[in-house]
Amino acid sequence: MRTEVTRAFKDKYGLDIEWTAAKSAEIYPKVVAERNAGLYVPDFVIGAISGSLSIFKPGGMLDPIKPLLVLPEVVDGTRWVSGDIPWVDHEKMYAINSLLSPAYKIVINTDMVRPDEITSYNDLLAPRWKGKIVLANVVLQTSIFTQVKILLGADWWTKFVANSPVIVDDDRQGMEWLSQGKYPVMLIGRVDVFEVFARAGAPVGRVVPKESTFMSGGSMSAVLMNRAPHPNAARVFANWLLTREGSHVLSRVTGVQSARLDVPTDHLAAASIRDTSARYLITESEDFMLQMVKDRDLAREIFGADGRGKR
Repeated sequence: MRTEVTRAFKDKYGLDIEWTAAKSAEIYPKVVAERNAGLYVPDFVIGAISGSLSIFKPGGMLDPIKPLLVLPEVVDGTRWVSGDIPWVDHEKMYAINSLLSPAYKIVINTDMVRPDEITSYNDLLAPRWKGKIVLANVVLQTSIFTQVKILLGADWWTKFVANSPVIVDDDRQGMEWLSQGKYPVMLIGRVDVFEVFARAGAPVGRVVPKESTFMSGGSMSAVLMNRAPHPNAARVFANWLLTREGSHVLSRVTGVQSARLDVPTDHLAAASIRDTSARYLITESEDFMLQMVKDRDLAREIFGADGRGKR
């Protein structure tokens, strides 16, 4: 993403982007510590909505993006799937996510599991899968915990823990194990990590559970920090990111469908394209984020303080 977005943006405007990449659990404390020391380093932070709206927003660290948006193709609500710019926050001015794609949380090694062997989240509770399912750490990535809890209740997670899942802090590590055949099934937190392996030809596939499918933005929400060191460049970037061109670049490199209606989808797998006749649970919202924050303590209660399961 860094390479392609930087190249496209520079080709368009002659402006460079300097990136600092880290996990959400690392980048948010880093930015807060810098600001407490009087250092105002990033213009934008792109990542999980939880940190931006539970740390930056209540801490008064954000400037609204909305006043910066001036391009007709960006502010025209008819270009967007929801009829408006895809705001994530309650005020509809601070956080945007221009991606919105089906997010399947159950993924399998297709050499080891037939698609018809798992058709429901409840199938994962069967004794045959005991100790054979990799799980993204739900204390570090509470979104997956909240998503499944909404569908099936907290008791489902208690039963799942009893089936001895193998818990990983890094989704990439879990996908490597799945691809190598060390484990046949994974409950994944980040869809974009799955897409990398799928595009590379790994023997991995999605499961569409009968309960419901989620709609997410691949942890790509963008917020504008106040006291941004490059306000003019930030204004240009905010507009470009939401254009058809910028949205297409972002969709191509993440494998997640754009929330714009005019962005091509020929680069996407069929399962990554929204079905207009389907019903989805949309998780790109501040309400969902607030529920995640509440659920983190419950996740620790079920999985232990470090999220690695009670022994």
